[in-house]
Parts: sequence; structure tokens; C-alpha cells
Amino acid sequence: MTNRASTRFRVIFMILTALSIAFAFVHSMMPASVSSAESNGFAMLLRNSLRFFGVTPHAVPGLVRKLAHFTEFSVIGAMLTSCAYSFDRIKPYRYLIQIFFTGLLTAVIDETIQLFVEGRAGMIADVWIDFSGVLTGTAVMLLFYTIYKHARKLQ
Repeated sequence: MTNRASTRFRVIFMILTALSIAFAFVHSMMPASVSSAESNGFAMLLRNSLRFFGVTPHAVPGLVRKLAHFTEFSVIGAMLTSCAYSFDRIKPYRYLIQIFFTGLLTAVIDETIQLFVEGRAGMIADVWIDFSGVLTGTAVMLLFYTIYKHARKLQ
């Protein structure tokens, strides 16, 4: 196994990483009315699904927004880890500081954008939720790449 992934793999994951960060920033630029309408549509779907199972949820809209933050940033963490893997397939964890710094910086910028959007507010709690998503996405991908590496050794 060579240490670096192909140039094609690196370019694809760098583009996917940039697109996932852009997706988060674009959503942060949406006015509160647009963002709430988007969240409320999904919240209604989730609320109806939970009712089907006999659960009567009360805090679904807020939960949906927090889960959206977490999910967005889990994807960003996974993409950043894939970029690290593309540069060092044997020890991608060597790039953890860069992954975490980039993920945290992205979360801070994301929340800062919201300070300047009508009806939105940047919140420190959301930075922590975003960063925990980065940590989770990173952990999942490191586990995946470790399993993949060991599976290839067995072949």
C-alpha cells in the first residue's frame, strides 16, 4: 500500500470538503424565516413519525435544528478526515490537529456569519454542537479507514 492516495481521490475529497463547508455557510446565510420554514418542514415529518410510534414530542423544532448542525459538521469532519487519509493512508491520524483546527474554525465562522443575518444569532452552544459533529465524523472515518486497511491486509 502506498502512503498517498491517487491524485484523483485527493482532488475529489478536497472538492467534496469545500462543498460541505459551503453548504453549511449558505445555510447560515439564510434569514431566520427561510431557515425556520426548512426546519419546520422536517420537524413536522419527524413529529408525525414519532407519533406513529406513540411518542408525543414537544421540542422537535429545536432538536431538528441542533441535529442539523451536528449532522452538517459530522459530514465536514468525515470529509476533512478523508482529505487527511488521501495524504497519508497509513497514519491519517497524524493530521488530527489540522482536522480539529479546521473544523473548529469552520464552526466559529459559521456562527459568526449568523450574527449578520436577519433574525439569526450566532451561539457558542452551537459552536460546541458543530465541533462535536466534527469529532464524531472524524472518529467514524478513522474507524472506517482502520477497518478498511486491516481488511486489505487479509486479502
